[in-house]
Amino acid sequence: MANIIELEVCYVLNEDYKDILEKIEKYGYTFNAHIIEEDTYYTDKQETFIKDRICLRTRKTNEDSLELTYKPKTDNSTEKYGKKEVNISLNVKDYKDIKFVINSLGYDEYVTFKKDRTIYTKVINGFEHNIMIDKIEGIGQYIELEIIANTEEEKEKLHDELDNFVRIFECDKLVEKNKPYRDIVKEYYIKNNK
Repeated sequence: MANIIELEVCYVLNEDYKDILEKIEKYGYTFNAHIIEEDTYYTDKQETFIKDRICLRTRKTNEDSLELTYKPKTDNSTEKYGKKEVNISLNVKDYKDIKFVINSLGYDEYVTFKKDRTIYTKVINGFEHNIMIDKIEGIGQYIELEIIANTEEEKEKLHDELDNFVRIFECDKLVEKNKPYRDIVKEYYIKNNK
């Protein structure tokens, strides 16, 4: 089980983001991975998970790994400045059984979608900095900047570092993503399936 704190912020990317790729190279970030993630989000019957931005999710990556993720209640400020995340690795062969257990416990599938993700990484002052370029078919492209902390004390020290990360990559000139992917995709499905 991995128990981490992510400080992250995400922005909408234009079709052409060559300038971002140039900055990734200029500042020495290295290619980490190109993956396809299939995320399924769950909610309780009253949908308080959605209202309170609680995350209960399974994530299948490249059809060969599976993870169960839980993130507690958040708001816009805690999402940007670090929220705890608990990840439990599972056997991908048990995917259907895991979904059955989650449904049997009273949680409903809210939305499922695939995300094409390219990750670039650099360690700065002992902390992992990640840049993720995400593409979701029909939805758009995004850039997520993330710093990984292990403790609340580390998280508090990294607020300014996250703001600096945003400035360096000039993401403050982009439109900030104001909802979780889960909600953006669900709204798109509802709008386009009437």
